[in-house]
Amino acid sequence: MTQQITYYPYLGSGKIYARVAGAAAGLMDLGNASKLEIVVKDKKVSLQDFSKPGGGTYASVSRIENATLNMTLNDLNKGNIARAIFGTGSDVAGATVVDEVVTAYKGALVPLAHPQPTAVVVTNSGALITYVANVDYEVRAGGIFILDAGAITDAESLKVDYAYVAYNNVEAMTSTAIVLELHFEGLNEANSGKPVIVDIYRAQLSPAKALSLLGDKFADLTVDAEVLIDATKTGVDISKYFRVMLA
Repeated sequence: MTQQITYYPYLGSGKIYARVAGAAAGLMDLGNASKLEIVVKDKKVSLQDFSKPGGGTYASVSRIENATLNMTLNDLNKGNIARAIFGTGSDVAGATVVDEVVTAYKGALVPLAHPQPTAVVVTNSGALITYVANVDYEVRAGGIFILDAGAITDAESLKVDYAYVAYNNVEAMTSTAIVLELHFEGLNEANSGKPVIVDIYRAQLSPAKALSLLGDKFADLTVDAEVLIDATKTGVDISKYFRVMLA
């Protein structure tokens, strides 16, 4: 017989792992997270006491209406961003580009198809004139900036050769909400670091409310999800939603 534990103050740290529910894939680490919270909302049905003046409650029944999951993710990696904005993430291998055609405007940035260009060569459309870096243009992280004092004219068609390193690409709003299986591997720092394991079988994500790109503090992703039933979980006193295991 398992002994009932009374003393169990809790201050948690730990890791969150996830995969698409039902997928034949491993549980992947979501990275640093500063919040993981399960919120259970109830619906109360009450019967008023009509038997005497003054009223009161004659009977009341509470039912769980739903359970939601709130996460704050601090690693804005490809997978977390893609899931948060219903996007599609991919890995782009480094390569070189020859004769990417762009249109230049003085005092303005010309974006290139790939970020962090190096070994940049800029010519006119006929490749007869080669323009000079830091005289006619500047190389920037997202492309080339056309200098006012340079020889490149407004609305001029240019050809750009460059190299770029591997990077992650996320295309926003290209997929529907996904349902994740989540596994929390926590440690209770208030009780000698004993493990606290939580399995959430199916959680349907809502899109992040914001993707913060500028600010004076570390950015994060706040992601909510609704805990759904998992019909494959069967048996007496077996939850179809989630479980908590305390060591």
